[in-house]
Amino acid sequence: RLGSAAALLFTVSYEEDYLNIARILKSAGIEARCADRSGRPIVIAGGPAVTGNPFPMTRLIDAFCLGDGENVLGRIVETLERCGASGPGELVGELARIDGVFVPSLHSGGASFAPPAGGDRFPASAVLTPHTVFPDTCLVEVGRGCPGRCSFCLARWVYRPYREMPLGRFTALLDNAAAGVDRVGLVSTAIAAHNDFTAIVECLTGRGIRVSFSSIRAQDIDGEKARLISYSGARTVSLAPESGSEALRHALGKRVPDKVYFNAAGLLAAAGVTAFNLYMLVGCPGECDASIRETEAFLAEFVRKTGRRRVTVHANVLVPKPWTPLQFHAVPRIGMLNVRIEALRKTCTGLGIGFKAKSVRSALRQAVLSLGDERAGDAIIRHVYDGISWKRALRESGIDPDMPHSDRSGEDTFPWEVLGGPTSPGKLREYFRGRTGEEGGV
Repeated sequence: RLGSAAALLFTVSYEEDYLNIARILKSAGIEARCADRSGRPIVIAGGPAVTGNPFPMTRLIDAFCLGDGENVLGRIVETLERCGASGPGELVGELARIDGVFVPSLHSGGASFAPPAGGDRFPASAVLTPHTVFPDTCLVEVGRGCPGRCSFCLARWVYRPYREMPLGRFTALLDNAAAGVDRVGLVSTAIAAHNDFTAIVECLTGRGIRVSFSSIRAQDIDGEKARLISYSGARTVSLAPESGSEALRHALGKRVPDKVYFNAAGLLAAAGVTAFNLYMLVGCPGECDASIRETEAFLAEFVRKTGRRRVTVHANVLVPKPWTPLQFHAVPRIGMLNVRIEALRKTCTGLGIGFKAKSVRSALRQAVLSLGDERAGDAIIRHVYDGISWKRALRESGIDPDMPHSDRSGEDTFPWEVLGGPTSPGKLREYFRGRTGEEGGV
């Protein structure tokens, strides 16, 4: 039973999983609020979402691992083994002594991120099972952070500097992998940017292991990499131009010309790739009718370059993330977001392109959890434990449901600024002012 465990540890990559954590606690009969738990379990969380902003979960989580977990997790486990039989107060007090661990009840002045993990410390799947999103696949992180400079990307700004798994570490991991591994998923924000990408893929295919890739950057594709991607068995490739408007893309910090995407499409299609996923953002600063027209021209040319292979556009609302220049961005109103999504849908339908869009309401909930403070945790508890609607839970917790749409200036402060992260709040304000002249979005 979960309720009898000494500790529960969660890795949280996505803010809406905060609601799932609350549901797990509730289903196990565990009190939601740390202050209401008289004993076990201690609840600990880490991962990108809570590293960016732990404050929406400080009502529910006893301790947070901020930043890379590789330098911290061993000390957390050692503390649990040494003090697991102690009272919760003593155990939490011992966790608070670990650099990179934030205990809200004891660290009223905040805490600092854990130092970046060493260049050879990258995680891989410890358990293979068919009961996952990626069944029987050994996931291996081969790069952390991102070499790009996108102003909306949490990974780029939180996990700095960008680093890669050395080839020798990767081959050693394969040598020690559990028998029967026949599929490996390479995980990174920029798989093909890895200096040893070719050697890694050849190492896997040479052992008869199938390979899958997370999103690939168009600027990293050449003829040899396209051939390897297809030879590995990949028939669908995901690219993320964010917008078909080159000007809008550049304003987001993704300074990649249209022709780079067209070139990648042609190379990958010629190598044998039969389907493409394109990830687009809606509600970006500076988005207008002209950018929609530019996106239509971009998509038409992209389809042509693929030789009319299957193309699907996946549209997501841009959600402001902590520690990024776009933390100041005001999300457009629901009506405008729906107009933009519908315009993109019609464009895709006219070009014979598939189209999928994430829920606008889900994106706005994610924005509240991304930018919020402790009151967001109160709303989570009211919504999950008391069963009231999300909007009512927000209002009863003192949060304006329209908060994501609020205009922010370079003088605004945020809850996470008390934490010692990899980027100073002052630098982000300078970046914001330099890009906007205090007139609008980044």
